[in-house]
Amino acid sequence: MDGIREACFDEYVEEEMQMAKPLSDHTPLQSPYPKKLKRRDESKEVSMESIYDAIHTLSQRFEERLDAFERRFENFEQRIQNNEKGVTENKNEIIQLNAQVDRLTKENKELKERCREIERYGRRWNLKLIGLPEKENEDIRERVIGILTRVIPISVEKLRDKVDTVHRLGKKDDPAFNMRPRPIIMQFGMRTMRDEIWRRSREARVCKELHVQFRQDWSKEDREARAKLYPTVQEARRNGKKAYLKEGYAIIDGKRVEAPFIH
Repeated sequence: MDGIREACFDEYVEEEMQMAKPLSDHTPLQSPYPKKLKRRDESKEVSMESIYDAIHTLSQRFEERLDAFERRFENFEQRIQNNEKGVTENKNEIIQLNAQVDRLTKENKELKERCREIERYGRRWNLKLIGLPEKENEDIRERVIGILTRVIPISVEKLRDKVDTVHRLGKKDDPAFNMRPRPIIMQFGMRTMRDEIWRRSREARVCKELHVQFRQDWSKEDREARAKLYPTVQEARRNGKKAYLKEGYAIIDGKRVEAPFIH
């Protein structure tokens, strides 16, 4: 039995060895799908003629764009020249306008001064009476004429002929007067009569008895100018100079002095 087993084992080993032999001795079969060779793509070949055509096309495009740029540059240069011309014209117009403004400013100043002189001239016939108490239903003209007869030795009839109009300033119970009597304006028909009353009123006894004052009828501008010039006049007098106030200015040693910031 042992001999039979060994014989069977040897036969089995021999068969296994036969099956384990390499296949390198066999010739391989050809692939059913043979490799394709790469062909040269003639469509990608670029000739010198096509290169020249491309360069020529680019050159034409460049020249066209350069021409367009030159036209735009010329247009821009023309616009600059037009702007320079406009600036020059505007500058000349501004110079002319400035000259006109200066001329008109000067004329306006002269006209204002003429209007002030006209107003001053009219006010030179006036006098202002301050401090006379008000009465109900008063005849202010007759009351004032009665006071004037005590200032200047002249009859009532003559004063009635010389005194033109008399009236109070402002509205009754105007808070601007702070419960004080409204001032009175007197307009005279003769300048000489007005000046004489003004001169005598400074020493008139009736003014002290009634606590009233005669004043000149200055305009608002002249009152402001005199208020500003008064300290200057006082200082000049302390320094031994001859100084006094006029309507809207001062005279110091014979020279006219204008008030500051009065236009």
